[in-house]
Amino acid sequence: MIIQNEKIDVSSDCDFSYANITGNSFAGASAVDCDFTDMTMSNCNMSAAQFDSVMLEDAEVKNGNLSGASIDDTVMACTSVTGSSMLKCRFDNTEMTDTVFKGCNMSGVAIENCNLEGLAISSCRISGMTIDGIPVKELIEKYYK
Repeated sequence: MIIQNEKIDVSSDCDFSYANITGNSFAGASAVDCDFTDMTMSNCNMSAAQFDSVMLEDAEVKNGNLSGASIDDTVMACTSVTGSSMLKCRFDNTEMTDTVFKGCNMSGVAIENCNLEGLAISSCRISGMTIDGIPVKELIEKYYK
């Protein structure tokens, strides 16, 4: 069946479990109250996609580009961010307890009005890094004198 340029309403009672959907456009589509558990998406353009009240627990994003993403009122506790590009990404009101950033380029990042209790920074380049306008590299050099 080929359906092209038509509005389609697929309401409850449809089961797409284990469906293989390849080479289709879902531009402008809306999914509400759907179960995408264990869904795999690969080579998909999700630019300007909006996720509201979604459960992404144990989700995995690989080889993704989150440039310009806005992450607001989100729990990211125990998340691992490794070698990712999040150029111009914003995190507002986000819970990041026990989150690990590893191998990330965070040059030019601004951290404002955040709880940094227990924050650990190790084996990182800190040239130009400041805390409340005070160069951290100079503070560490003075500490070890």
